[in-house]
Amino acid sequence: MIEEFTRSLTGRAGQPVLRWERRYMAPPSELWSALTEPERLRRWLGEVTGERAAGYRIRFADAPDAPAHARIEECSPPSRLCVAWEWQGERASRVVVDLAPDADGTRLTLTHSLNEPDHLPDYGGGWERCFATLAAQFGGAVPADDEPARAARWGDMQRRAVDVALDLPVPPEQVWTAFATAEGLRSWWWTHWDDVEIAADPRPGGAYRIAAPAAGILLEGRYLELEAPTHLAFTWQWTDADGTSRDEACDVAITATDGGSRLTVRHTGPWSDEAPAESYRQGWEFTLGQLRRTLSG
Repeated sequence: MIEEFTRSLTGRAGQPVLRWERRYMAPPSELWSALTEPERLRRWLGEVTGERAAGYRIRFADAPDAPAHARIEECSPPSRLCVAWEWQGERASRVVVDLAPDADGTRLTLTHSLNEPDHLPDYGGGWERCFATLAAQFGGAVPADDEPARAARWGDMQRRAVDVALDLPVPPEQVWTAFATAEGLRSWWWTHWDDVEIAADPRPGGAYRIAAPAAGILLEGRYLELEAPTHLAFTWQWTDADGTSRDEACDVAITATDGGSRLTVRHTGPWSDEAPAESYRQGWEFTLGQLRRTLSG
């Protein structure tokens, strides 16, 4: 069985980062071939022409008059490919593909870091169509014609992002320790409950887990990016009596100010209306209030 991918949207409003993961029933070498050989790329991405020194032109089957230009920045077979990407006159962006063995298959992670936000929904829907078409090359189902719906989902993630900012009277290094370590989190996260359990492995790909058993809440995810002491991003999966969330993520920025630091949290998810976003906004304001009280001594 080929799993549906998971999505996350991090970064800033003007420089969003789209990320997907999907497992394919093929070894890394076979998937790498499908990602790099022009004849195989034609089957799921588009017609690729050019050479490495000057870059490659990619003509998409459904939009042949709007080709993309790609220039390889890093190529490490069969695990990592980094490409500078340009399309429709936008500022150059960056696409990174990572492959890792996963049992009897391969887990593909694609990260697309944009330098402007206008094409975010189109990229979201387009990449997902490409992923589904690629999966069909390895025994998956023929993809449904649902690219507009997938693009709309990314539009919701972009439009309903929750942004919460907080000024703190301590330097960024102290804020980082409070937010990016298990010990630091235990000092303030949900301190209004006395049974909270927190574990964290703060490294790219590492997991975190925060549980409040009496309240019936479990929060868990994986770290996506860590740049001490200014930036971290992580997936967010919330489980309670109503179920488990999907495709949510948080991006945390810490900047120095004259009086200490400014902490900004951006939380995204595929919410179809404003209710979940407003609930998260209130939750973040309450929880970050606990952080302020702890760091203010």
